Amino acid sequence: MKKRIRHKTILLMNISLLAFGGAYAGANVTGSYLYNLSDFGGNIPYDWSRLAVDRERDEVYVLYKNYINVFNSSGMQVYTFGDDEYLGHIIDVAIDRKGDILLLVYENTKTPVLIHCNFRGVPASKKEISDLYPEFPGFRPNRMIYRNGNLYLASTRQKKIVVTDPDGNFREGYDIEPMLELSEEEKKKVIDIEMIGFSVDSDGNMLFTIPVLFKVFILSPDRKLAYFGKPGGAPGKFGILGGVIRDSQGNFIVTDKLKATVMVFDRDYNYITQFGFYGLRPENLVAPDDIVIDRDNRLYITQGRRRGVSVYKLTYD
Repeated sequence: MKKRIRHKTILLMNISLLAFGGAYAGANVTGSYLYNLSDFGGNIPYDWSRLAVDRERDEVYVLYKNYINVFNSSGMQVYTFGDDEYLGHIIDVAIDRKGDILLLVYENTKTPVLIHCNFRGVPASKKEISDLYPEFPGFRPNRMIYRNGNLYLASTRQKKIVVTDPDGNFREGYDIEPMLELSEEEKKKVIDIEMIGFSVDSDGNMLFTIPVLFKVFILSPDRKLAYFGKPGGAPGKFGILGGVIRDSQGNFIVTDKLKATVMVFDRDYNYITQFGFYGLRPENLVAPDDIVIDRDNRLYITQGRRRGVSVYKLTYD
């Protein structure tokens, strides 16, 4: 009974959001549903998988249940590997400029390891991360992104980010929590602050969301921290934040799990539009979370309830 009431509440909220959409006539971004990632049997019913994009080769990588599935630009699966004992527990995946596959792995659930693989997923080298960063003792990353020759490792619970070269050698580190400058009132209200969404834009700015603060944060390489966001049910306000990325125009694209929408903000943090909305039709979303974008402005969005990965196309007026 409680579950049914919750779904009705979300549906009514999204109907309200649609009704208010016309008030933002200046929007110049449109998100159109294309398809779901599939194999020859149809849509693959992933639940909140992890994503990575190979922009050089127009391929998308999906990490799910210790398997890495590779999809072409048409959304069809072309290769899969993983679930091998010698790899360990795969936490995240990234693709470097040469097309080599980087895996963030935990061996025996304790030791974080960086594994370099060739394009077939065959390991070529391995390094234990715990030995590399004495500046961050006990660093246990759970997110990894390759961008412009750098590897970005983030521990969302520890709220720390380490930047390395592609081989995992330390370049820079960021301790996020002191930068937040929380008020005493916020410290009392917020019991457990965790980074959720995490990405890196083309300028090396690190983007992340903190749902309990209802904010999207932008951390520049020179340690300047900006943010935007307020809680609420109106368009442009946040319910439960998920992922965040930037598109080719500099817009911020943010998923909201509670509202089941994807929201778009311009580079000055002004709300533009939203799309998706809760429902079971192909173009709808259910608890959207992780999000990535390719060089053709296709969005790949993970969901709950075995809805798989939905693909949308951004177009600009």
